[in-house]
Amino acid sequence: MEPHVAYERDEDETMDVDRADPPEIFYTIGCDDSGRTRRKRAVESLRRATQRIECETDERHRTNERNARALFEQNARRLVLERSEAAHRRPVVRCSSSTVGDTVATCIWDGTCRLRDRNNLQGKTTFAAHEVRCADVRIHPSYCAGVDGPCAATGSSDSTAKLWDDRGGNLATYKGHGDRLARIAFHPYGHHLARTSFDRTCRLWDVETEAELLLKEGHSRAVYALAFQCDVSWCVSGRLDAVGWVWDLRTGRHVHTLTGHIKPILAVDVAKDGYTVATAGEDHTCKLCDLRQRRCVYTLPAHSSLVSAARFETKRGGTLLTASYDGTARLWSTTTYACLNTLKAHEGKVAAGAVAAEAALVFSAGFDKSLKRWC
Repeated sequence: MEPHVAYERDEDETMDVDRADPPEIFYTIGCDDSGRTRRKRAVESLRRATQRIECETDERHRTNERNARALFEQNARRLVLERSEAAHRRPVVRCSSSTVGDTVATCIWDGTCRLRDRNNLQGKTTFAAHEVRCADVRIHPSYCAGVDGPCAATGSSDSTAKLWDDRGGNLATYKGHGDRLARIAFHPYGHHLARTSFDRTCRLWDVETEAELLLKEGHSRAVYALAFQCDVSWCVSGRLDAVGWVWDLRTGRHVHTLTGHIKPILAVDVAKDGYTVATAGEDHTCKLCDLRQRRCVYTLPAHSSLVSAARFETKRGGTLLTASYDGTARLWSTTTYACLNTLKAHEGKVAAGAVAAEAALVFSAGFDKSLKRWC
């Protein structure tokens, strides 16, 4: 047997190891307001979560919830096309409905945004929001017609997002991304605006001060879809690598990963129960995930083409709207997972949809350049 020979370092090698610099710690320096904002959001989210949980543990509330969901499902089954308007000269890529007012907003590829009366779809204001493609539009959560203040936000391929009043006046421009924007979303209180981008980041901005409060990096592909939880505790984003991330707004940390899709995620939303997440994308499916169980509880075989939008009914979240490039929009029960209604009227791809409270009013928009109202 050959003798064992121990490896010995020479003196120069030992000195090189001793002189090695410590590993660099990389982080993004936050603004001065980020700590104060996170503490404020933590207090708000704990208060709202406590109220929601107290309601859920009350038997009368659970009974009322079941009755309301049954009513909303009946509303969804009865929906028919009530009105259709030629919204723009080019395909409509996004639409958004106000929660407390009577306004619906649409945007198109040439950068134009239009505000309409959601009762008759007649135009109110049209303005050139961007010089290039407009990627998304969202109505401010607190907007009410006739009241001064922000009305809507738009995101564009020019890497900026802009805040507008209902007369088409530009209130603020938010910069910082290194590539085109994909989606934008308002914080439920309207204090903040989040944006996703093809630069593989997601950013959170203060609407009033225009300060960047949070930058989420580390994504392997473009970040596309985005939605806030109702308690404003966390946010969920969907990426083009078919993975979703849940991140805590109070700490800025990634807390959970959503997997299961085999193609890019194009749409996400969070139900009013605070724990059900819908993700949808190019694999033609919509997945419902329960964050309490940290797993997907059901996969809806939603459409025969990619799913371009997924939105929960805004009051209780018992009904889910999906829109697709197969030319249809569909309403689903989040209790039985049954398809309640298929909305067929578009002559091309359906790119966007919005569902109002109680599932009694739905808007859809698409490549046939039309905006349709279902009730």
